[in-house]
Amino acid sequence: MILDCGLKEAGTVLAAVSGGADSLALLHALRGAGYPLLVAHFNHRLRPEADSDAAFVRRVAEGLGLPFVTDSADVAAYAAEGGLSIEEAARELRYQFLFREARRVGAQAVATGHTADDQAETVLMHFLRGAGLSGLKGMPPRVFLPVFDAEIPLVRPLLGWTRAQTEAFCRENGQDFLTDLSNADTAYFRNKLRHELLPLLETYNPQIRQSLEKTARALQGDHELLSEAVEAAWLKTATPGAGFVAFDLPGLQALSVPLRRNLFRRAAFALKPGLRDVDFEALERVASLRPLDLAGGLRTVVEGGRLYLFEDEKHLPGEWPQVSGQYSVFSEVTGGVEIIELGDGWTLTCEHWQPATGHSSLATANWPDDPFTATLDADLTAGRLRLRPFRAGDRFEPLGMLGQTVKLSDLFTNLKIPRRFRENWPVLCVDDEIAWVAGLRMSERFKVTPQTRRVLRLRLACNA
Repeated sequence: MILDCGLKEAGTVLAAVSGGADSLALLHALRGAGYPLLVAHFNHRLRPEADSDAAFVRRVAEGLGLPFVTDSADVAAYAAEGGLSIEEAARELRYQFLFREARRVGAQAVATGHTADDQAETVLMHFLRGAGLSGLKGMPPRVFLPVFDAEIPLVRPLLGWTRAQTEAFCRENGQDFLTDLSNADTAYFRNKLRHELLPLLETYNPQIRQSLEKTARALQGDHELLSEAVEAAWLKTATPGAGFVAFDLPGLQALSVPLRRNLFRRAAFALKPGLRDVDFEALERVASLRPLDLAGGLRTVVEGGRLYLFEDEKHLPGEWPQVSGQYSVFSEVTGGVEIIELGDGWTLTCEHWQPATGHSSLATANWPDDPFTATLDADLTAGRLRLRPFRAGDRFEPLGMLGQTVKLSDLFTNLKIPRRFRENWPVLCVDDEIAWVAGLRMSERFKVTPQTRRVLRLRLACNA
């Protein structure tokens, strides 16, 4: 009896058939259950008999009166080009073909012949590699693989069958099957585990394969409970963006480390669906909430009250003004308004300004309520004001610190300005002397005083 994988009575099921006993047992079992079928075979072109295997599966499909599709690819070349193992490359190309054909015919699912033996091998393989619950739960009977298709599921109706049962089932139905001699090659990790480690473990527990399959089923239920908790935490703390996931840092700090690990795992797969797995130790490090590398080129950075997971900094939101070149600013001595476009929606507006009537002194203009506004003595800046990015070694005399200069790099650190914004932070200078670190601090040297006759007001704004 096949597992309940949520298949509907109507609707084509694409059956992935290699020609081995497992896939042919799947084909006959699905046909016996009355499902409309499309037989699909992928030729990996890795063995001399690959073409004859494809011809064999075609004959089986035709003999059963079922439609048949096939395709092939140079798996070895694809693996070399993408830096993948042969097994990874074969899986990617095979699933690309299967889901492409399933989408073409409007299939309700792609079905594979994975068995309880495959499940036991998978669980043991993940255990040896140090997987967490998501790995030890093995292969679920029904799963969506968004990297291939987000709407058509992969189903495994034979997970309750052993390999010996599939062979017996084929014989009972008079169905010949192929034996892939490469499955005996212990150069492959799974084959080594199948032919060497599992037989050894059977000397301790003759039912080790069944035990591992039962363990996987039990952990799948536990994983569902964990997934519900992760989903709730995700909704509270995560904000996905284009090329990044932003987490509320205080929200993360309130969670347990296991929940953080699972949130970062989910975020990693959201950003890179093609990842096969994320190392437990990497997740444990990232769960410490320090800036670290995760997997597949993904890394984290902490900025203010947020932790970002990303691959390329250019995808992170631009929360601060930036400038890439040098500009002359308000070179005219009198009148007018000048607006400089800084990019990403940021603008710098320069204009002559007179404080409102009633100010006891022009000096009160030095302390605007808006940190993105600055007022300078226009007679001290006229014709010499320049806008440029931060330079290593920059120093200036901040407003109120008479005679005392500070490093601009220290100011960035004290104000917790994210490192990625510092290099191109806009700095306004009078000739070579800093008059305003835009949005942060004005200079004592160019402040408005009671003797000031003309005031230049500078305003940063973001309209993005």
